[in-house]
Amino acid sequence: MKVYDPKRAAYRKKSHQVAGCEFCHFENIQEQECRSLSGDFWWVVVNKYPYMDGNLMMISKRHIEDMGDLSQEEQREFFDVLEKTKRKLQEIFRTTSFNIGINIGKFSGASIKHMHWQIIPRQKKIQNATNIFGDIHVMTVSPMDLRKVIDGK
Repeated sequence: MKVYDPKRAAYRKKSHQVAGCEFCHFENIQEQECRSLSGDFWWVVVNKYPYMDGNLMMISKRHIEDMGDLSQEEQREFFDVLEKTKRKLQEIFRTTSFNIGINIGKFSGASIKHMHWQIIPRQKKIQNATNIFGDIHVMTVSPMDLRKVIDGK
């Protein structure tokens, strides 16, 4: 099933107009960053165009496109930041279920060629859905409101 979302269309159009990498422009990250969750090597940001409520992203601070390019320090910190992020979303959304994923490569569906992971809390999933996002949800929390809850602002 395809769903028309005018905000996504505007995002796709805008992302092709930005010179260089969207995630390498600190101004873009700064307005979305959850500072209380970010680390030395990873940003945690609200997804401006979320798939579902609570959709956060972990973005490598260094521009890389593949997991094999991560340094040992980036690898070590990754799991600490991921677990801290998951625990925060668990607390906010009162769930122990998550979709955590990454798209790598030309045909994967990634809209930005900069390593980033989607972290999405799940509360109830329609059984028999053909893919993880097959069920439609109405968004109830704006990304910027979620950021305020996470950072306590």
